[in-house]
Amino acid sequence: MKKLILIILGVFFIIKLDAQPWTKNLSIEKSTASHTFFDYQNAFYSFWEPFNVKNGQYLDENGNIKKAAGWKQFKRWEYFWETRVDHQTGQFIDVDLSKIFKDEKRAAAFNETGELWTSNGPDNSRGGYFGIGRINVIAFHPINVNMFWVGTASGGLWVTEDGGLTWAVLNDDMQALGVADIIIPSNYASSKTIFLATGDRDAFDTRSIGLLKSTDAGANWQKVGFSFETHQNGVIYRALLSPVDNETLVISGNFGTYKGNSTTSTWTKISDERFIDMEFKPGDFNTLYGSTKSGGVFVSTDGGSNWSQPIDESDGYRTELAVSPANDQYVYALMVNNDDGLFGVYKSENSGQEFTKVYNGMAPNALNILGWDNGDDNGGQGWYDAAIAASPTSANFLFIGGINTWISIDGGVNWEIMNHWTGEFGPEVHADKHYLGFQTGTRTLFEGNDGGIYKTSNFTTFEDITNGIVNSQMYRLGVSQTDAEQVITGLQDNGTKLSYYGDWYTVKGGDGAECIIDYTDSNVQYGAYVNGQISRTIANWSGSETDISANIPGGPNGAWITPYILNPINPKTIFIGYADIWKSFDRGDTLNLISDFQGSVLHSLAMSPADTNVIYAATYSVIHHTSEGGENWQDITGSLPVNDVNITYITVKNDDPNTVWVTMSGYLGYGVFESTDTGLNWTNISEGLPEIPCNTIVQNKLNTTQIELYAGTDIGVYLKLGDNPWELYSTGLPNVVIDELEIYYDVTTPSESKLYAATYGRGLWETKVYDSGVQTGINPIAKVIETIYPNPSNGQFKLDFIDYNGEEIEVEIRSLSGKLVYKKSYKNQSNSVDLEFLNNGIYVLQMKKDNKWFGQSIVIQK
Repeated sequence: MKKLILIILGVFFIIKLDAQPWTKNLSIEKSTASHTFFDYQNAFYSFWEPFNVKNGQYLDENGNIKKAAGWKQFKRWEYFWETRVDHQTGQFIDVDLSKIFKDEKRAAAFNETGELWTSNGPDNSRGGYFGIGRINVIAFHPINVNMFWVGTASGGLWVTEDGGLTWAVLNDDMQALGVADIIIPSNYASSKTIFLATGDRDAFDTRSIGLLKSTDAGANWQKVGFSFETHQNGVIYRALLSPVDNETLVISGNFGTYKGNSTTSTWTKISDERFIDMEFKPGDFNTLYGSTKSGGVFVSTDGGSNWSQPIDESDGYRTELAVSPANDQYVYALMVNNDDGLFGVYKSENSGQEFTKVYNGMAPNALNILGWDNGDDNGGQGWYDAAIAASPTSANFLFIGGINTWISIDGGVNWEIMNHWTGEFGPEVHADKHYLGFQTGTRTLFEGNDGGIYKTSNFTTFEDITNGIVNSQMYRLGVSQTDAEQVITGLQDNGTKLSYYGDWYTVKGGDGAECIIDYTDSNVQYGAYVNGQISRTIANWSGSETDISANIPGGPNGAWITPYILNPINPKTIFIGYADIWKSFDRGDTLNLISDFQGSVLHSLAMSPADTNVIYAATYSVIHHTSEGGENWQDITGSLPVNDVNITYITVKNDDPNTVWVTMSGYLGYGVFESTDTGLNWTNISEGLPEIPCNTIVQNKLNTTQIELYAGTDIGVYLKLGDNPWELYSTGLPNVVIDELEIYYDVTTPSESKLYAATYGRGLWETKVYDSGVQTGINPIAKVIETIYPNPSNGQFKLDFIDYNGEEIEVEIRSLSGKLVYKKSYKNQSNSVDLEFLNNGIYVLQMKKDNKWFGQSIVIQK
């Protein structure tokens, strides 16, 4: 096969069908490729129903509170995908978002509006319990100890050339990638070659677009044989490269295991097994080791032509492997049990021909080194976080990562905790380990976890070197209206973070959800955990916080991201949407029920600034309205296409309680709907939006001449002015899911108001709102420049200015991540711009005239 195209129609739990016991409830009549979203939901909830789980916890037979293993990770996945599948069938949609993104950016190169978006982080953390975002994998330069690469869950590939002091992202103009594996060939210094296995193997936060290769240090990428479109839901688990020729690879994923050549793109299937981990014997690429998610370890001594199975544990689950050049005969295997704790540690001293269980995790009094505590608890998250590494200088030095990291100095027979997620039982390092490995040629151990990247050389102290990477997966944000330097955000895995005068502070742990800053007093703020646990501070998080959700009878039990809002006239009045709406007049100290919907949990909540008696509330399929402050609710769903897509967000016009906008999910062209009569009639106003999920909408209320709306989608931000169609408003913004938009309103100088975007994978971004005084029509550069042509070009552009009077005009060109790649001042009306030195891609050309910057996208295609 010259080009191998794999059509994989299953999703997410194809990659872990044997990793969680509840998946045994999936219908055996169906192939793994045909399970729907509803199949996974039914299997999950039917398994956990007898346990009476609430918010991820239940009481065991002894009355002890116990965590439901995998509950949190499933709920994250469910929240993301529930609005992105076929509403009727639960099938995963056949849409290639990567192609849509590229098509939209190319089209917008001629007319994209807006100034350059800039990244706001978070890009710093004090480490320990706190973190920035998940690191899946780390790869090292073969000889330069200061250069290494990390792959993230949904924030792309990052590189440092100074040992982690600074970082740069390598693929913002591509699909916002999850990275499962990175391979740096031994001849990197001369070849500048990188191999990238795409897709998030541990939680499927992002899907794969295939195996990529770059021969220019990551500036440009090409697919080498495996070619997934995002809707095909392929994931590569592991990639191995032959050290002999630096071209022969072995690739394993949810499609089986293949061997091939990256230059000729010829591939041969060498096993039907979907190895979650693979290694090869140091110095011998013919001896291959593979492990599965069902307690199996396989060995081949002839390069993959034939396989034996020295370990076949029917009660075992996900298994990870480690080898060491200190003794090429040693092979280690870490195996998870059906409770996601430790099943056992295995060791081979004859290159995998035979294994001995050197540590039995199921034995009485055995340490559960995959658990949350000091080994004295049960269960864990082994399907999601499991890693093992052996020292390159002493093969008996072994390291295992689960929720915490453990060390053995006798080949796995005895274990001690090495770091702990809260610091109670060891040095405080962020939880959930996805990678452990030693830097080439050193004794330095690196780990990638849900918070970032750490390293240690003495195995007792750990240095967090994440600062500079921006890969936070944000759910929501809140913007202060009294202090332009405060923004609060809710992050998956990494808590609620406050941006305060350029620095970031973690103010609440766990998964961060909806968050609000009182618009009259920035010291009063709210942060939430999932399912509606809400904390309030009146001292900018410098003192004690109050759990206002504890005032709900029976405790909070809302949607994964529970909506709550402040009254836009009286900030002490707060509304919280669980299955029904609770109202408080005293910032949550006392709460009263004001609805009786008797339906699903609410996902959206909005109040009219013009008439605070008018409230809108929505589940995914029903929208309610009251004009009496909570009395006499009406179902106004009407003609909204809720049989096909979900309601995702609500915004009410600032000066008209009868005009309301809702965003919709799905891929059917139902992006944004408008009603001007309180929901009696709905109009689809999606013209200009691609047919992709729309997640959030906000109005610039300071524009008094026309309605100005911004919508956040799965590939960026769009602007709608008056009756005009939507136009892309993403200059410089990477291809990433936009979960929420908010505006800081500068009432003194409205054109200086800031639009903020919370992204799922690349943190917080900001730009100025549309400036009608500068940006006439839809092309903001029109008053400065007559033409930029050809666009796209091979790097040679013509730049002709309009109304030119001989002044000097400064031109800058930046990558989509904001990196400055070209700067020059021009003094002629007609100019030639030579950009042939730049690699293919989309760039932002900006120019300064009369102390104002104008910009648009340009495309280089050589």
